[in-house]
Amino acid sequence: MRKIWLCLLLLALLGTLLSGCMRRVEAQGYDVYYVEQSAGTASALVPEKHPLPSGRPSVEGLVDLLLSRPQREDLTSAIPEGVTLRKWTLYNGLLTVDFTSGYGTLSGIDLTLADYSVVLTLTQLEGVETVMITVDGEMLAYRDHQRLTAEDAWVLAEAS
Repeated sequence: MRKIWLCLLLLALLGTLLSGCMRRVEAQGYDVYYVEQSAGTASALVPEKHPLPSGRPSVEGLVDLLLSRPQREDLTSAIPEGVTLRKWTLYNGLLTVDFTSGYGTLSGIDLTLADYSVVLTLTQLEGVETVMITVDGEMLAYRDHQRLTAEDAWVLAEAS
């Protein structure tokens, strides 16, 4: 019986610590990933710290930041101008974000940079483990896999 109480106490302590960490992330801001321009070409994704816009749900607030102009002059949004978020859903750790048609014009490295700027930014949110990006409600047929994780981005970066 004593071991059960000790385990329950440890679980409660762990829960308190984790919730405190999440509040600290929100208080300090989130990393929003933008494309760094080097000699006129996109070279890498770079985080820029931002607080969430007040009054916006977390997903919508972070997407608003992704679509906005970064603070640094050498950074730019990876998502084409004019693209907006149509809707989003979160179910069992899978966040589906649906963008307007301009996102569907991306291909090659531009699509990869846009995808992972979205994924790296949004997987910071509690409960978001995987991101699926759709355009006008449809998956992009030419993408080799639809569910993206932050770990995928880091593996891709190490391979480059």
